Amino acid sequence: MSTLLQVYQKLMNRYGPQHWWPADEPFEVIVGAILTQSAAWTNVEKAIAGLKEAGTLSPVALRQLSQPELARLIHPSGYYNAKALKLKAFAQWLEQNYNDDLDKLFASDIAQLRQQLL
Repeated sequence: MSTLLQVYQKLMNRYGPQHWWPADEPFEVIVGAILTQSAAWTNVEKAIAGLKEAGTLSPVALRQLSQPELARLIHPSGYYNAKALKLKAFAQWLEQNYNDDLDKLFASDIAQLRQQLL
């Protein structure tokens, strides 16, 4: 385990979850991180709520949506066409490289993962 992860684990054990990011699960954090680029958080919340309402806040569901439909759902976040492409690309990448397994993704070497994502 890297030093950073050890520090994180010690802090988590001591202080518990801090709820710094208002998400219900890890995939929502990832989607929020993509949507929040050049956007006010209140608009990102609307976009995430739209994805939740449509039952499409999962990698599988994002892959199944057409790009225009996804863009419509995330419209409040701005730059919705570009962000729809990024979300679909991430969902495809996650399936191809990690079989949609976020635990496997999070267990990856950080430096290698960063290179993959860039």
